[in-house]
Amino acid sequence: MNDKYHHIAIALAGVCQSALLIPQLANSGQADSRLYHISLISIFNTSPSTTESVFGGLNNVQIGLQCLKQLLSNNQQSKVEVMRYVFGSIGLATRLIKKTDGLEQIGQRLEHIKSLYTNHFDEAIDEHHDQISYSLAGIYSDIISPLASKIQVRGKVEYLQNSLVQAKVRTALFGCIRSAILWYQVGGNRWHFLFARKKILKAIDEILLK
Repeated sequence: MNDKYHHIAIALAGVCQSALLIPQLANSGQADSRLYHISLISIFNTSPSTTESVFGGLNNVQIGLQCLKQLLSNNQQSKVEVMRYVFGSIGLATRLIKKTDGLEQIGQRLEHIKSLYTNHFDEAIDEHHDQISYSLAGIYSDIISPLASKIQVRGKVEYLQNSLVQAKVRTALFGCIRSAILWYQVGGNRWHFLFARKKILKAIDEILLK
């Protein structure tokens, strides 16, 4: 489909879906394993053939689309925390896009991580997701986080002080930013939140009906 808002909706759904993982991790130390896997594969999918292939297909962004629909409608109250992570990530992505050397460094480090696993990489993500999370968190801390004020994550202290939970939170934020970059690449901009909500909502409904 060539409709710009179709692609914008999918990319924004990716941002929302990764953002949903953050309060899960911060408040329970755990996250939906399927959504976390999808977030991981999206980070490494830097040369996609289509917008939806970043996430492994439309079926893998259904929850993100439903979340985005809530954020763009009047049903926002239950998603205030998620919205904060979404907009914080979009702000960081804006800065990262302007930093060509930063994007190149990220690409090189992602390739290095992939080179460490000789198995099919999707299988490696499942088998070694803790180690991969630590590696991705390192990229986030070294390259992305210094670009702007840190996104404040709220949750329970006992989980936020756990090193693996910290790594997974940073990885989820990395997933948000990867999708936010995709959003800009397919023509998204902040004005759409004010002036193109109906078009994005229409695109969401069309995708969810498939």
